[in-house]
Amino acid sequence: MAPLFSIFDRTLAMLIRREHFSEAMPDKTRISLSVSESLLNEFDMLSRSLGHPNRSKAVSEAMREFVAGRKWDLAKKGEVPGVILVTYDHHSRGVNRALTELQHNYPDAITATMHIHLSKHTCLEVIAFKGPADRVRSLARTLQSQKGVLDLKVATSPV
Repeated sequence: MAPLFSIFDRTLAMLIRREHFSEAMPDKTRISLSVSESLLNEFDMLSRSLGHPNRSKAVSEAMREFVAGRKWDLAKKGEVPGVILVTYDHHSRGVNRALTELQHNYPDAITATMHIHLSKHTCLEVIAFKGPADRVRSLARTLQSQKGVLDLKVATSPV
């Protein structure tokens, strides 16, 4: 069950500047990333606690996971069951209405929803689905693009 979208692709705004390393590391490319300081601090703390020797190793692992998950999810065909977890700021203008309208636009895929209050400003919407993979991908991408959505994860189950 690989997530279709993760905090990695939601938050990391990549400004890639390719610089090939010296002959000592010919298969490596240096990149530059723009991220919030709080995300970087959280990432560094987590990567150290997981035993990554440096930030480059941790980012490489996150990128491999991102690529593997995306390839797997994009290759799915036919009917797929699963859930979409949407974390959002319910004080963001129009997000509640947009999420409700979107759910009504996908009756062929959405089977049930559950709303959970996480904090004063944050909610979690659990959207159960069983439908054509292309419709589920469309739903997830559209949900992801909504203003106020903080995180989105898609978990699928083998049929």
